[in-house]
This record gives sequence, C-alpha cells and structure tokens, in this order.
Amino acid sequence: MTATPGAHSVTATAGTVPANGTWKAGPVATESASRLRVDGRPPLFAARDTFVFTAANGAVSQSTVRLDAAGTRLRCDGRPVLLAGDAASDAGGNTLTAADPGRLRTERYPA
Repeated sequence: MTATPGAHSVTATAGTVPANGTWKAGPVATESASRLRVDGRPPLFAARDTFVFTAANGAVSQSTVRLDAAGTRLRCDGRPVLLAGDAASDAGGNTLTAADPGRLRTERYPA
C-alpha cells in the first residue's frame, strides 16, 4: 500500500485487490468551506480521488472514491465538515481518510 498526502488533511491510500496488478492514487480533489479556517486552511466538506489500476497483462482500469462528511453537528456554510477518522473506500481497497484537521478558529472577513 502507498499512502499519498492529499489536499489539506485527506490521505489517499492505494489498494491491493486484486493481486494481479497495481493501484496508483491520483491527486486528491476537495470541496472546502469559504468562511471558516482551521490552522489557516478551510475545513473540507468532501474529497475524491481517481485510482488507476494497471494489471499484469497491461489492462488499465480506474475507480473513483468519494469521501463525504458524515452528518456531524459541526457545520459550515450549512454543510457538515470532514472530521478526523472519516473514511471511504472501494472494492479494491483504495481509501480516502481524513486526518486531524487541526485547531478550529474563526477569522473575520470583510462584508
């Protein structure tokens, strides 16, 4: 397995199923809040990554994994935000995992 740091605090980990080839994680795309900051970065609502599988015979396929925030009480812009430990995976074992988002604080924005 290979863990690839993603945008902000989401990590993409390539799976190992099936064993006759290799999965590789692409860049992690995220949806973030506009007015809230966590250690200077906006918290995330969701993340997605497309993993590419290359079989031993050269065949190529892909799988997209989407991680959405669970229905937590912590909301921003009317949507729940990702919390540490939120994760999503597919049948190949490809996984997106939210890490500790850091310290939460608000910042003032001009009207």
